[in-house]
Amino acid sequence: MTWRLLACTLLLMAGCGEKPEPLVTSETNGTGLLFAYEAGNHVHQYGGRVFGDGRYELYSAAKPGEEPRWTDYDPFTPEQVDEIGAAVDRALAAGIPDRVPGSDPPTPDAGRATFTLRGRKIAVDEYPTAAPGEIEAILDLIARLRKRPPVPSTWRVWSKGQVVELEARCEIGEVPALSPLRDAIFMPSAPPARGGAGDDPPPDTPLVSLVLGDERLEVFADGRRVDTVGGDVREQELDADRMAAIRAALARTDWAALPSRLC
Repeated sequence: MTWRLLACTLLLMAGCGEKPEPLVTSETNGTGLLFAYEAGNHVHQYGGRVFGDGRYELYSAAKPGEEPRWTDYDPFTPEQVDEIGAAVDRALAAGIPDRVPGSDPPTPDAGRATFTLRGRKIAVDEYPTAAPGEIEAILDLIARLRKRPPVPSTWRVWSKGQVVELEARCEIGEVPALSPLRDAIFMPSAPPARGGAGDDPPPDTPLVSLVLGDERLEVFADGRRVDTVGGDVREQELDADRMAAIRAALARTDWAALPSRLC
C-alpha cells in the first residue's frame, strides 16, 4: 500500500483550496458487479470494485476528467465473495438514502464518493466524514480480506537542528510515534496544533520527507508540499493551519531518541 492508496481506507489528500472537480465515472466492464466505489477530491481520486465471480480491481491517482486505469488483483474466493455479499445486503437493508449530505458549508477540499451496491448507487457528499457505517463496514471487510504485506517507508524529519532518518517495515498506522505527524500531513482537515515549533531547516531541506515504495512526499518550511511519483512531480501550497499542525507534531517528539527502525 502506497501513501496514495492509504486514502482508500483512512485519508484524503489535503488540497490547495480549489473547488472540487466532478468525480470520474467508468463502465463496469462485465456483469455481476457486487460492490464498487469511486472517491476523492480535485487532488486525488481512487476506486475499487468487486464482482460476483471474485474479480477485484483498483485504481488510484487518476487525474480529474480522465478515465481510470483499473488494475486486476488476485480474485476473492467464493467464500469471501459470500462474506462481501452479506455485508452489501446488510447495507442495502439499512435504509441508507440515495444521497448522504455533508456539512453546510462543506469542509474545504472535502472528498466525495459514489458507491454501487448490487446496482444501487449511493452518493456521499462529504467522504469519509459523512459515510454511513454500513458502507464503511464493507470497506473494512475488504481491507481485512485483502491485507497485503506492508510497503517499507523511510521518514526523514528535521529535529533539533539535524535530519533524523527512521525506517518502518510495518504499516504506518501501526507506529504510535508516527501517528501525530501522519495525521497532520494526511487528514482532510488539519488537526489542532498542540505544542510549539522548533527551528526551521535550510531552505532546500524538507521539514519532513516520506518515501513509501516509489513515491516521495516532502514538506518544506515555506509551505510547499512536493509529491514525486516516478518522473511526475506535483507541488501545492499548504495552508497555515496545516503547517502549524506539522510543526507541532514534529516538535512534540524527540525523534533522535527513537530507534532507527521503528518496526
